[in-house]
Amino acid sequence: MWGRALIYMIIAAFTFLTLAILSVWFRRTPKVWGSLAALSVVFAVAGGLVHSLGLCYISFLAMLWVIYARKSSAFVFFAIVAYSTCFKLKLLAGFNPIFITSKFAMGLENPLVGLYPLALLVPLARDTQDWKAVLRGVGLSIVGVFLIAIAAVASGAVKLNFSILPFMGLRTFSNFVLTSIPEEAFYRGFVQNTLCTYFKNSRAGKISALLLTSLLFSATHLFWAPSVSILGFTFLASLLYGGIYLYTQKIESAIFCHFLLNFAHMTFFSYHAV
Repeated sequence: MWGRALIYMIIAAFTFLTLAILSVWFRRTPKVWGSLAALSVVFAVAGGLVHSLGLCYISFLAMLWVIYARKSSAFVFFAIVAYSTCFKLKLLAGFNPIFITSKFAMGLENPLVGLYPLALLVPLARDTQDWKAVLRGVGLSIVGVFLIAIAAVASGAVKLNFSILPFMGLRTFSNFVLTSIPEEAFYRGFVQNTLCTYFKNSRAGKISALLLTSLLFSATHLFWAPSVSILGFTFLASLLYGGIYLYTQKIESAIFCHFLLNFAHMTFFSYHAV
């Protein structure tokens, strides 16, 4: 009975977190997304996903974002990037993700890192013109994903291997809501966009921001990538996401591009995280 109750707590934690993330496209107010995120953390603690130390780390992350939202500074920017990278690399104790398989786990660290920039800073598509730009980005994304796939197969980094992985529905949900949205909000909407501002007086400012962001993105996948070649293609994928964002200035385009590439990798090619 108690085991079933824990499962319900975990489901509630991810449900409220999903609602918090998606709510910013409908009503972008702290009362809404903040309340939903708080409920998610409460249920995560009750379900054993987050322990007392992890709760302290989440509170400190929230505090950094409150400071940055009130008065942005380079010092706080780099503090957020460094601290969030610790979340991404799972260097902080107090978190206990649920393992669906031996290599497929779901936790709160990654989505929480991306929730704050998504809710506080990143411009979102609102009207028809915005969504037309997003669609242009999706079209370019399909071409970009196709080219990267050809290069990955030609290099031997992956092999063609169409398959429906175990828990595919859950993997697709995790790919979109817990990975693609928060990672693009953080890396493209926050890190790359802020670096572009810092380098605005440089001739190659946007390219420098794109490259540095992609290096950071790749570094946080060190423990995930099974080989140097896959890590190299992770860097190329990041260049694609960032390039799409630079072209459209719409975070939704980068999100869909990220989702499409991850989905293609899981479905049509050899995939190590089974």
